[in-house]
Amino acid sequence: MTSLPKLLTLAAALFTLLTTACTTIRELPSDPADLELSSEAAEERDYSRKLLEAFLKNDASGFIALLSPEMKEEFGKDKFELSRKVITETLGEPVSFSYVTALEHVAITPYIWKVRFVLKNKENKEYYSEALFRVLAGHDTKGDVIVVGFNFL
Repeated sequence: MTSLPKLLTLAAALFTLLTTACTTIRELPSDPADLELSSEAAEERDYSRKLLEAFLKNDASGFIALLSPEMKEEFGKDKFELSRKVITETLGEPVSFSYVTALEHVAITPYIWKVRFVLKNKENKEYYSEALFRVLAGHDTKGDVIVVGFNFL
């Protein structure tokens, strides 16, 4: 016969295993006014979303593939892993994100995203925080979308 404390411990361990095995990062709905971008700007915004999603899902190769050739040389897999480690240790694991706005600029457009994180302490209490993620995107001479910079603010 199994004791109640052992059953509760087993149930808690099973619950933890089942709930931490899969991570879901939700994209929250945008303001309808933000969807009224030109087709070129919408393409850049969608490209910046792919970059953010790759970062949040810890997809180094997907993230690096979206960078300009110059940025690929500067920002490799090691820098990606270090950057993501610093962000998740400081802010926590990402749980959701939403598009905020595009800022007006002459050649390169900054696209701003709000990312929500959860950080758990030793007692498993959750603390939420938010940060802005900026992606500097534009089009090259061939008309392809390029990312020339990004950072958390």
